[in-house]
Amino acid sequence: MYKEKTINVAKALTVQLHATEEAIDTALTEAAHLIETYVTSRRAIRMSTVISGDVHENTLKAMMALNTAQQHMTAAHNGLVRVQKQVGLSANAIIPPYDKPDPDDPGNGGITKTDQVDRSQRIAI
Repeated sequence: MYKEKTINVAKALTVQLHATEEAIDTALTEAAHLIETYVTSRRAIRMSTVISGDVHENTLKAMMALNTAQQHMTAAHNGLVRVQKQVGLSANAIIPPYDKPDPDDPGNGGITKTDQVDRSQRIAI
């Protein structure tokens, strides 16, 4: 029973970890689109870069901050992998680290489509 509870807690934690990582990735993508839209819009109305250079600069600074956040999340992710080992979750009960489900194909188990363990028992921290 304790092992099952540990696996359930780990699964919930994993879902939140992946959601956080995805949010940072999405924010980076949106910031890149903002720069693209800003440049296209500025050119469309023939506005000088001198007038609104701070917009571009501040968006790039935000992207650098998101990159730093992404690095911190990677460190947190690695820390959770160490905790996973400490609480005794075996390696064969885990989806490989880069085997996250494809958001465009929810039925897909991930890049490697690992089927070593029943899907209900897998966790990927």
